[in-house]
Amino acid sequence: MGISSWRVLTGEDDEFAAPTAIAQCAWVSQLRPLIAELSKPGDLVFDPFAGWGTTLIACAAEGRRGIGVEISPSRVEQARERLAGHPDQTMLCGDARTPPVAADSIDLVLTDLPYFGTALDAGSDADGTLYALREYKDYLGALDEVFAALATVLRPGGIAVVCAQNRRIADRFVPLAWDTARVLGQHLTLGDERVHLYDKAASGSDPLVTNRAHEYVLLATRN
Repeated sequence: MGISSWRVLTGEDDEFAAPTAIAQCAWVSQLRPLIAELSKPGDLVFDPFAGWGTTLIACAAEGRRGIGVEISPSRVEQARERLAGHPDQTMLCGDARTPPVAADSIDLVLTDLPYFGTALDAGSDADGTLYALREYKDYLGALDEVFAALATVLRPGGIAVVCAQNRRIADRFVPLAWDTARVLGQHLTLGDERVHLYDKAASGSDPLVTNRAHEYVLLATRN
């Protein structure tokens, strides 16, 4: 599908639509071009925040082996049901800060962060979820631990792709994508950025609220 620094995402391919019970989920159509560009058939792809297994579905579609780690046991079970037809994909229950993955074994890390300041997982069945952190400094500290772990499981020359949005929480702008890049760059070598654009309806009277949402796709390598 080629390299594109800017992509406008318009929706999911019907073939890969997630079950309606899944409320928050990335699109397979968003991830497939990144997997095709940044890895080779047979490569091992790792998602440390695997959620409902969307990255692994995209891996299966592109002929890659995938390992996903998710901290919520119930979500892992949902993901395993979704992945039942893809035996080459592995979904594990664990913490992204201590991933149960061998050192130097991963060719490509591909993940969408659990964003700071959301109401998701308020009643999670797992301790340690990043969604539960209410202090921004604590959240960035947790990201630092995650990225340190990724630097050990990624093989030399391997690529990490981390998707993150800046956030607006009430009347406060939170530069999450930019802080994510700063923390990621302490463990891996930042190499590039992409931008994914989404249509979003305008709401409210605040002139700083726009009708366009965008997500930074940060690329880094292990030297």
